[in-house]
Amino acid sequence: MKNHIITFLSISLATSILGCGRDNPTYTNVGIIYKSDGIGGEALKTTPDYQKPDIQQVNNRLKLMSKNERFQFALDCGNQGKYSEALAAYNMILETDKNYPDLYYYQGLLYRDMGMLDEAICAFQTAINQNPNSAEAHYNLGYAYRYKGLHNEAVGEYRKSLELIPENKTKQLAYVHYNLGFSCFSNGMIDDAISEFNKALAYKPKDKEIHQKLGIAYTAKGWTDKAKDEFLLYNEYDKKPVKKIP
Repeated sequence: MKNHIITFLSISLATSILGCGRDNPTYTNVGIIYKSDGIGGEALKTTPDYQKPDIQQVNNRLKLMSKNERFQFALDCGNQGKYSEALAAYNMILETDKNYPDLYYYQGLLYRDMGMLDEAICAFQTAINQNPNSAEAHYNLGYAYRYKGLHNEAVGEYRKSLELIPENKTKQLAYVHYNLGFSCFSNGMIDDAISEFNKALAYKPKDKEIHQKLGIAYTAKGWTDKAKDEFLLYNEYDKKPVKKIP
């Protein structure tokens, strides 16, 4: 009877990992709170009653600002879900300064919140061209690739991000190993996925989402006993208020 339960649970969880539902650790609006650490701080701020502004009025207001003021305005609007205003500010800066520090990175986050993944990818690629050592830009480019279903490209960006993150940034490392494991699994690289999920668990041993996905990966390998252990841990930690990895 227990084996039947584990098999059913494995199939159910395998279905969930391949989807992009709202409760899945990936999601379509994959922006980052703009003043976060840049990795693992994904959250989308929205304003339900927000009405699109008169862009002409916004542009008139922006013309009275300095570039730095426009950039801060864009960050504030992005945090508030006011995407049209934020994009207008970024575009106005780019009209006179295509090398403004970090602009393409934050513009990429904005495009992703707007669901414009192709534009986000382009922005992150430009950000990396300007600053190849940005772990955050590589991570977020990987996240955008992942949501486009380009898992092979995502794997490369996640691995590059891991090369650049300091060893003391354990929370960020856990996020990247987890997401790298997901893309490895989706790319048919099951052994690599298992390795990455285990590395993520080394940083967050009580995270139920990692145990869940590791159980799925073990199931794909046919390692039912190991899978059973992970699903049991998933159920155990599911009863506790553990913060999910995004």
